[in-house]
Order: sequence, then structure tokens, then C-alpha cells
Amino acid sequence: MLTKELPKNVKIAVAVSGGADSVALLDKLVLVAEERGLSLSVVHCEHGIRGEDSLLDAAFVRDLAGKYRLKFTLFSEDCPALAKSLGVSLETAAREFRYRCFSQLLDEGAADFVALAHHKDDRAETVLFRLSRGTSLGGMLGMSLQRGKYLRPLLDETKAEILAYVEQKGLPYRQDQTNFQRDAARNRIRLDVLPALEEAVPGAKGNLVDFAVRAKEDDEYLYTLCERLIEWESPLSAADTGWSVSIDAPPIFRRACLTVLKKLGLTKNYTQKHLQALCELCVLQTGMRAVLPRGIIAVRSYEKIRFLRGDLDGGTRANIPDLPFSCGEFAWGRYALTVKNQPIHGENVLRLDGEKIPYGVVIRSRREGDIFRKFGGGEKSLKKYFIDRKIPKEARDGLPLLAYGGEILAIFGVEIAESVKITERTKKIIYLKIDGRK
Repeated sequence: MLTKELPKNVKIAVAVSGGADSVALLDKLVLVAEERGLSLSVVHCEHGIRGEDSLLDAAFVRDLAGKYRLKFTLFSEDCPALAKSLGVSLETAAREFRYRCFSQLLDEGAADFVALAHHKDDRAETVLFRLSRGTSLGGMLGMSLQRGKYLRPLLDETKAEILAYVEQKGLPYRQDQTNFQRDAARNRIRLDVLPALEEAVPGAKGNLVDFAVRAKEDDEYLYTLCERLIEWESPLSAADTGWSVSIDAPPIFRRACLTVLKKLGLTKNYTQKHLQALCELCVLQTGMRAVLPRGIIAVRSYEKIRFLRGDLDGGTRANIPDLPFSCGEFAWGRYALTVKNQPIHGENVLRLDGEKIPYGVVIRSRREGDIFRKFGGGEKSLKKYFIDRKIPKEARDGLPLLAYGGEILAIFGVEIAESVKITERTKKIIYLKIDGRK
């Protein structure tokens, strides 16, 4: 990648810890900088983890940048204290600190890209670590040669190749002794598991990486298939987020659900347990539900799974006061309703004969005993109509209705009654529109 896939004529901040990997990366980038039109700088993140050794690392990298005549930027943080205050692991706190530093450089325009020294062994370690934790195909690959503003030019080189390069060129580097401590799971995988696996099956590390690449390709293809299962149905009810997923084969159904959860802002904190609960809904009866993080509720609704906001769920929507019928724009729970005697364009618009609307009509939510004479004829209870139309149970209380006593003249966004339909003798048309309020 160093000569073929690096972007040209850009500013790159090289993240240098002082170890062999990052020293080799810096040296290789310096060699191709002129050819590629690269403006290089060096950034070092001092974590405050190893006391005096951390300060010596920073001094070493500063001197190294000076030898290459490159700008040096130092960030410092007490990561042990940070981890304690945030209630996270030291590894997590240190990683978040590094990426905050990198983001600052990118945001300030000091660099167009940040180059990181991850290599092929790191890639294999990540694959094995994630497999052990029960990852999906999508989480297999982990690292890529370029992701957004982050470059990993050494990702196709092994640790052995990097060490051979450093030794051949006589490049000095620092040893981080914490990399040899076996208290962290990833360290044990790197120091014990991967070497044993490579000894038992020569080429295992490379095979792990190749498998992860193929797995990512398979995963991306399955995600293209899942799009047909996802539907936006807003505004169906005040409780509904608008998103639903049709039930289908588990591999694409799970991915469709994950896609919807991301649309709803749930990008982490879900587990395999939550995905299993969604799959179990597929064999349960209509109305069964699963509780997900961030107040999201998934409900089995006929042949779909609908996603609701928990804070909107329940019967409180039925307590919205009746609204006297008139032209104008109104707030109805989490809906915006428009009633006009002039044309309204867009979706979710109903038209009815204004002269057939009796005095005393109101906009309200459903009540026991409501009757609906549907367009085209045929009287039935509103409840039976909802069931026949497969309108979800959790959506029914929130739908605004145009009602005259117990007779429903229109269900906003759904249908009008036979009694108010437009004919060739109609002189006054009323338009009803419903939108979800953001």
C-alpha cells in the first residue's frame, strides 16, 4: 500500500508510539513522501500509564521527528485516572484518548489523514479475539487499509517482516513492557494463542485474515438482500417509529433488524441476546414484544416486526381531548393534522364531501362500540376493521378519527366512510392530511 494505495498530495499525521511498528511506518512513509506529494508530521499520545517510561517514549519520538525534520505534536493524559472517572477499562480509556487526539488534528486541519501502524498480525489477533467473543460476519474483519480519515499502510505486512525491516535499517525503537503483560485478554492471544496456533497450523494467521475478508464480502452482500424487508410506514401511529421489518430467513432478517436499530440511533449496547429475542418474535403470536436498549420495543404484528419507542407506548394516547372539527392545522399527540377546503398535496391525504359532514363532528381517538361503514359499503365495528386491515394493535389507540357520535367518518391517513364519499354532485371537498411530528 505504501506506493500504490496511499493518497497523493495530502497531509498525513503519523501516529508514532516509539515501538518498532510505528518507527518502521514513519521511515517507510518518509521514503515515499516526495514521490507521493505527502506532507508528513508526527503525533505522539502520552497516556501517563508507565510513569517515567512514558515520558521517555515521548522524548524519543520527539527526537525521532527532529531527525526526519518533521513537525511534532504531543498530547498527554492521565489515562488511569480517566479510566477510573469514566468507569471503563484502562485499555478503553487509552484508546478513546488517542482517537480524541487524532480527531482534533483532523478537525483543525493539521492533517488530512492519520496513519496508524497496525499490521497483519494485529489483524489476525482482532479476528481471533472477536470470534472468541461471538462476533457476527460483519464484525470479523475489524481493520481495513483505509477507513475514513485513518490509514493503515502496514496492514498487509507481518510483524516478522516489520522487525526484519527495522533490523536491516538499524532503526532505534522503544519497548513497551505492558505489551508483554498477560493480564489483558488481547495480550494473551498475541503472546500465547496465536504463536501456538501458527506452530500447529503454519499460515494460520494469514488464513484468519483471508477468512475475515471473505466474511466481510458475504456480509455486505447479505445486507443488500435485507433492504427489501425494511419498510417505512409513517405515520401509522403516534407510538410507531415508522420502521418495520418483514419476517424472513434469519440471516437477512437479523441484518434488516440491525439496519433499523441503527436508523433509530442504537449503534451499540445491543447484544446477541437482543438479536435472539427479535428472532424468537418471528414464531410468536401477534402482539408479543421484546424490550431493547434505549427505550425501543419490537412488537410482532402479523408478518412483520414493528419498532416502537417505549416512552410512547401504552394507552395514554387515548386521553387526548376531543378536537372540534374545523379547518386549520392542529397538533394531535405526536401528529400534525391539516384540515383544508383547498387541495393538499403529498401522501396521507384523504378527500371527503364537506356538505355530508354533520354538525357536532369531532376529531378523537377510538372508543368501545365505534362503527365504521367503509368506503364501498359494508358496516363493521372499528375494531374488526382494524383487524381486517392488519393495523397493529399498538397503533390503534393513537390514530385520529373523524367521528359523529359512535360513527366514524374518516380514519386519518387510512380511509373515509361510505357516507362522506365524493360524488359527481359534490360541491365542497374537504382535505384531511396527517404527518408525524418530529
